[in-house]
Amino acid sequence: MEAVVTEETPMLTEGMRADGLAADGLAARADGTPVVRRRRLRKIAIVGGGPTRKRAPYRDRSWEIWAFSSTRDRYPRITRWFEIHALTDLRQQLASHKPGRRSYRNYMRFMRRLRCPVYMQRTHRFIPSSVPFPKKKLVRMFGRCFTSTAAFMIALAIAEGCDVIGLWGVDPKGKKYSRQRPAIRYLLSVARRRGIRLVLPRSFSIRIPRRAPFPYTRVLYAYDWRSRHAWWRDRVRRRRRRRRR
Repeated sequence: MEAVVTEETPMLTEGMRADGLAADGLAARADGTPVVRRRRLRKIAIVGGGPTRKRAPYRDRSWEIWAFSSTRDRYPRITRWFEIHALTDLRQQLASHKPGRRSYRNYMRFMRRLRCPVYMQRTHRFIPSSVPFPKKKLVRMFGRCFTSTAAFMIALAIAEGCDVIGLWGVDPKGKKYSRQRPAIRYLLSVARRRGIRLVLPRSFSIRIPRRAPFPYTRVLYAYDWRSRHAWWRDRVRRRRRRRRR
């Protein structure tokens, strides 16, 4: 049976309360009466460049804001930024103009000015806040299932032991994103089985089953960009073919 947990009707997993606290072990008073300690939930909002990004909980400081997107949108608050494409791949993808999207030069300037950690394939001196993304660790933990930046971010949130995962600006609809949906569905189902609360916009189109099939991929998104099977580079290849004519 499938279920979607929306931000309007969130699911509270065992040990969680609606006030944002979770049970964190038992203590006892002098008379032996048990006391349940409460801890603040760790909540991670994964925010992409889609329309629902505007509804992300920027003003609620109990949420960490993990963001990614090459669009020109402004984010009121960012806890971590993610750009996991190799820079050569990224430069080629941003070479063509697209309304609302940053140029490669503008995007580099944006990331250089960020004061939060910027997760990339490796550190770069010209991006002072850059830190290496733990791809190998996540592949060991979850297998070769990663077909989008969002999938990598969901896996990292699970690996870091968060209590709540929310998605805004992430909804891979249509044929263009057909390769991305299975991994997102799978990793969100893993989160559910581990007792992580999911907060999703009502418009989120992916149904999250209790146990989704493992979506093996022969090429890891962003990392295997040199492979001829790197499907996210199809637009770059088409542009190159047109130039040769």
